[in-house]
Amino acid sequence: MKKLLINAALLLLLVGSFSSCKKKAEEDYQNPELTTSGNIGKLFAGMFFNKRIHPSYWDYYTILQSYSGAYSGLVSLVPSSTMYQTTSSYTDGRWTDFYNGSTGTDYNYNGPGILNNYREMQTTYNGLSTADQADQAVYMNLAKVIVADQAAQMVDLWGDIPFSKANSLNSSRQVEFAAYDDAAALYDTLIANLDQVNTFLTTATVAATESGNLKLYDRIYSGDLTLWRRYANSLRLRLLMRISNVSESKAQAAVTTMLNNPGTYPLISSNDQSALLWESPTTLVSDLLSAFTSFPYAPKFLLEDVLVANNDPRTKVMFDPDTANGYKGFPYNGTSTEYSNGGYASFDSATFFYNYNVPGVLFTAAEASFLQAEAYERWGLGTAATAYTAGLDQSVAFFYMMNTKAFNRSNQYKWATLSVNTDTVALWKAASGVAYTGTTTEKLAKIYTQKWVNFFIMQANQAWSEYRRTGYPAIQLPVSAGIQANPPVRFLYPSNESLYNTANYNAVKSKDTRDTKIFWDVN
Repeated sequence: MKKLLINAALLLLLVGSFSSCKKKAEEDYQNPELTTSGNIGKLFAGMFFNKRIHPSYWDYYTILQSYSGAYSGLVSLVPSSTMYQTTSSYTDGRWTDFYNGSTGTDYNYNGPGILNNYREMQTTYNGLSTADQADQAVYMNLAKVIVADQAAQMVDLWGDIPFSKANSLNSSRQVEFAAYDDAAALYDTLIANLDQVNTFLTTATVAATESGNLKLYDRIYSGDLTLWRRYANSLRLRLLMRISNVSESKAQAAVTTMLNNPGTYPLISSNDQSALLWESPTTLVSDLLSAFTSFPYAPKFLLEDVLVANNDPRTKVMFDPDTANGYKGFPYNGTSTEYSNGGYASFDSATFFYNYNVPGVLFTAAEASFLQAEAYERWGLGTAATAYTAGLDQSVAFFYMMNTKAFNRSNQYKWATLSVNTDTVALWKAASGVAYTGTTTEKLAKIYTQKWVNFFIMQANQAWSEYRRTGYPAIQLPVSAGIQANPPVRFLYPSNESLYNTANYNAVKSKDTRDTKIFWDVN
C-alpha cells in the first residue's frame, strides 16, 4: 500500500492553530499556497489541491472506503474482529488536512490546509486598501463556500472542532491554542455565512484586473459567479436539512424562504451546474486503482436489493459483473474465507478502476433535487414527486457522464462508451421500489435511498452523515466479534489534541467517545 508521508511536526499540525505559507515555492500555480507573501487569488487556488477535495488515493483508501463508505453500506469490508477499529493515522490525517495540509514525495497526495489558506487570505485582505479589498472580495466569498463545505464535514465526523481561533499563526501571527467551537453553533455560523455569500454574489462583479486570474484559479467553475451562487445555496440547503430533525422550526423557516424564492436563492438544477473538480489527465492525476482494488466488491444490499432488483440503469456503469456469478454482491454477514474466494461484482472498470479522470465531487444536481423533494414531502412546500423524479434522471445522467469522460493512460484498456436507454430508465422509475408511491414514510425512504445511491463512493462522507441522520436505507451491517462490535458514530479526536491542546481538549473530553452522536443525529 502506498504510504503518505505526514509532517512529523504534529504539534503544529494537529492543535489546529498553526501553519506556514513560507515554504519554498516550486511553481506559483502548481503550489500557490507556498509563497513568501500572501496572494489572495493564489491562496484560493491552493484550496483545490487539498487531497480531500481533489480525488486522491489516500482519501479514498483511508476514509471514503475504510470508514464512511463501509459504515454506510457502500463498501464491503473484509470481515474481521477488528474491522470497526479505526486507524489513528488515517483519521488524524483527515483532521490535519483540514487545518494545515500535509506534505509528501508525490504531489498527488500533497495539499495545503483549507483553514490555513483561508486565514492567510483573511490576514492579507485586512492589510489591503479599501480599493484593493473591493477587487479581492470575490475570492474571499468564494473561499467561504469551500470552508463551509469542509468545516461542515469536519463537524459531521467529529462534532465540536477548533474553528474560530484555529490557525492563529495565519491571523494573529502568534501561537494560540484553539478552543473548540460548539458543533451546533458552528453549523449556524456556516449557514449564515453561505447566506451572506449569496447576497454578495447577487450583485458582485469581477474587476478587470482579476478576470483572467479568477478563471485560472477557480478550478470548479472557471470564474462563473452565477454557478458559485448556486453551489453556495445548495450547500446551505444541505446543512439546513442536516439539522432539520433536531432544529426543525429553524430549518423549515429558512428552507421555506429559499424554496419559495428561487430567483433570490437559485440552486444547482442541472448536471452542468454541479460542483465538480476535474483533474487534467496530463498534469495532476490521481491513480485511484489501488484504492478501488483494496475494497473491490459490491455490497449485496446496494447491488442486488436496490440496483438489480429495480433494473436500475446505473448498475452497468457502477459495477462490473463477476465472470461466473454476474451481478452478485458480497453479503453483510459473509466470512473472510468467502471474501478471499471472490466471485463478486466489483467497481466498474471504465468508470472507476482504470479511470484517471474521476472528479472530485462536491455537490451534484441530483442531491439538490432530492433535498428539495424531502422538504416538499415533509413540509408541503411544493411537488415532491417532480423534484424526486428530476433527481433520478439527473443521477442516471451523472453516472453515465462519468463513464463517458473516463480517461485511461494505458492503451491496454479500452471500452465502448455506454449510453442511456430511455426505455430502461422509464421501466426503472416505474418499479415499485422506485416509483414515488406509498405513505409519507415510504416516500421519504425512497428519497433517502436514491440520494444514498447517488452519493456512492465519491461522496461517502455525505452518505454516512445522511445514514446517521435519517436511518435510511435500511441496511444491515456486519457485527464484529471483537470488542467494538458495531461501527462508531463519530471519529475520535487525534491524540495530539489531548497532549498539546490539553486545556481545550479537556473541555470536550466527555464527548470524545466512539458512541457520542453528532448533534444532528437524533435518529
